[in-house]
Amino acid sequence: MFKVEQDVLNILISADSTRGLSKLDGLPEQIKINADEVSDYLLRGAANATLMDANSPKIFKELIHNLDLIGAVFLPVRKRNRLAAVMMIGSRQHPLSNAFIQPYINLADLMSVALERAEAVKETDKHFREVEALASITDLISSAGDMQSFYHDLLAKIKQIIGDYNLIVALYDEKSNSISIPFSYENGQVISIDPFPLGEGLTSILIRTRQPLMLVENAEQRLAALGGKVVGRPPKSWMGAPMLVHNNPIGALIIQDLEREHVFNEDDLKFFNTLAGQVAGVIHNAALLDESQRRALQLETAAEIARDISGSLNLDELLVKAVGLIRERFDFYHAAIFLLDLPGEFAVIREATGEAGAQMKRAGHKIGVGSKSIVGFVSGQGESLVVNDTSKDATYYANPLLPDTRAEAAIPLRVGERILGALDVQSVKPYSFSEDNLRSLQILADQLAVAVANTELFAETQEHLSQHRLLHHITSTAASGTTLEEALESAVNGLQVTLGGDRVTILLADREKKMLEVKASIGYAEDATATHVEIGQGVTGWVAAHRRPLRIRDVSEDPRYIKFSPNTRSELAVPLIYRNELLGVLNVESEQLDAYTENDEEMLGTLGGSLAAVIANARLFEQIRAQSERERLIYDVTSKIRRSTDIQSILMTTASEITRVTGARFAKIQVKPANSIKEKDSK
Repeated sequence: MFKVEQDVLNILISADSTRGLSKLDGLPEQIKINADEVSDYLLRGAANATLMDANSPKIFKELIHNLDLIGAVFLPVRKRNRLAAVMMIGSRQHPLSNAFIQPYINLADLMSVALERAEAVKETDKHFREVEALASITDLISSAGDMQSFYHDLLAKIKQIIGDYNLIVALYDEKSNSISIPFSYENGQVISIDPFPLGEGLTSILIRTRQPLMLVENAEQRLAALGGKVVGRPPKSWMGAPMLVHNNPIGALIIQDLEREHVFNEDDLKFFNTLAGQVAGVIHNAALLDESQRRALQLETAAEIARDISGSLNLDELLVKAVGLIRERFDFYHAAIFLLDLPGEFAVIREATGEAGAQMKRAGHKIGVGSKSIVGFVSGQGESLVVNDTSKDATYYANPLLPDTRAEAAIPLRVGERILGALDVQSVKPYSFSEDNLRSLQILADQLAVAVANTELFAETQEHLSQHRLLHHITSTAASGTTLEEALESAVNGLQVTLGGDRVTILLADREKKMLEVKASIGYAEDATATHVEIGQGVTGWVAAHRRPLRIRDVSEDPRYIKFSPNTRSELAVPLIYRNELLGVLNVESEQLDAYTENDEEMLGTLGGSLAAVIANARLFEQIRAQSERERLIYDVTSKIRRSTDIQSILMTTASEITRVTGARFAKIQVKPANSIKEKDSK
């Protein structure tokens, strides 16, 4: 009894009753045949063949010859009108008669009927298992708990219905036009396959055509005919079906055998195509559920950060929590927050996740505003920028501390038209950024921008309050000075403390000489006291001439600046005016570029008004004190003169007191007779 398998006869059972053998000698386990020739020869039923029979297939003659037979009858056993087996009855003693052959013909017919029934039972059982499998697919996800478990359960179902073959689950992302492989089972183990773009492979053909495909022989040649390419080892048998949702492909299911051909049939393909539709619904629903949960978590993150913003003004603590939540709940590789420096030239890293973030913070990592980097562009333009695949972006510069980055996005931190910095997030997966998570990140960035602005506003308010307290202290201290010099020295010392170490100068005006003279200074390498500046010349001279403040961002760009200290980068000067009279100029200088703001100008203007009043009062006090001293001296002199009893004593006392009071070396009093005075008057 031979089993027909493609172009091979496999011996199922054999016996030699004439020799008492349970197995025929001289026969190989497999015999190559021309299947079409054998099938045509047995088309009408049993065929009685001999060595001399010209019509019998060559293989039958070889069997008769090799077994030393006189003749043999070959009986077909069919299944679904296809030749499934061949029964051979041979004789070495005499030709086989029809009467002898008939029982074997009946046996072959019974075997055909039995095979048909067995096949029907098998098909019914398989169909039942297919229906059961399809019905249970939807329940698999709830029992599995996660998609990987679902894929393993799906593999078990496919093994149960079709057999143990390699399985691939492919998912298609239309936005990135790429295919990812969340599950790949090959030779008894799950392997990892990197995502790849939609191309010319079999998986891509399924997604493009939206039609199932089965290759059971000459797979490599048939694939080439379809215009596809083989990646890796070509399969011998391959079957795939697209996963469609509303006729839109979301992926494909694929099973293959790398060793054998013809392991799948049309019934398998029909079932597999139906199964792919069921799995597509499950995966799509799971993706929607996962997306909903992810959105809810992201919104919860935004709400949590919003609560923290409203309840805390500790920006450092808030940023640490924010980047941690963003990386954890958005499943990103890295998250960082950059804030612009005061001049707005660099975006400086303020907070970041992981060891890489810690290293960048320690190094003071900063990126030029408007540079070609992602953060540089965003901080300069105030627009979000997304790089979905860093390996394909020519302008992307990799950070050696973050070698696994495959996608990066940066969102500006802005309040109104003001750009405060940028939120930078990175992922190890290309095309990780969707409209939904970018929208959530934008909400977070807006909230963080408000937090930064609130913190800055609070810090400025506290600083202004502290400055005004110090200004009050400066004014009070200056006003309590016993001399003008003491008042001015107290003012420059206190103002330097308030401004954090800047250079401070107070110049007083000499209206007659049209000059400004430094009366008090601090912070200069050389003593600036007694330095003179013409009114109208330099920064302080300009302020004195125009009687209005002048704030210079960069002194190297202002021609009015007269260099006195080599390290000065910015300057602020305000006039000291009291009752419309220019008394002088208050001047401060810093080694930082653009160190002074409008608030500083307002603060110094307020202090300048107070100092002008202090200076005017000090001068008035000195005038009053000098006048009092003169009146006291006059009183002392006149008192001594009154105590004299004769003219000579009066004159001597007067000359002595005048010499003492004026500090003169000698004094002379000349008295003329009355006659000479009268003569002079008459003339």
